[in-house]
Amino acid sequence: MRRIFAKTAGAALLGVMNPAAGLAADTHESARAIIETIDEATLREALLALGAQATPLDEEGRVVRVGFPGGGVAVLRRSACEEGPCRGLLMTSLFAPPKASETDTAARIARRFSSSFNPASVIINERGEHLLKAYLVLDGGVTRANLVTAIGLFGLGIAQYSEALYGAAE
Repeated sequence: MRRIFAKTAGAALLGVMNPAAGLAADTHESARAIIETIDEATLREALLALGAQATPLDEEGRVVRVGFPGGGVAVLRRSACEEGPCRGLLMTSLFAPPKASETDTAARIARRFSSSFNPASVIINERGEHLLKAYLVLDGGVTRANLVTAIGLFGLGIAQYSEALYGAAE
């Protein structure tokens, strides 16, 4: 299933590398439009372009659980909202700790992944869980297509890290 997800996410990313693709009903100009804040509708639109499903986790809609095509799961939190519209997006995905006998190997995998996969990095918390994370700053603006690409790359990172940590799915 993880390999299926990687192929699906990869195909979706091929579409979003062209700024007009992936934003189904948008025009090319809309995909290139600069956004400096992220609201619930903008995030929902980006996730829809990737075929991802979002479930709100709070009443304000700032935190959503995202299911990517093929099974990757993440939590996305719109942030930097203290003085008005949100200007940041924190993306995280949690991985269960590997068996105690594989802790050293898992730490090496985390370090290797963090140094080679630029869109995200891995932190190992005090419980041994692996947290894949990325943060997108919207101050100064990003295009709508860049937003879709950043989220899509994070989803792809979930699949790639899962395979690196647990091995290829059957």
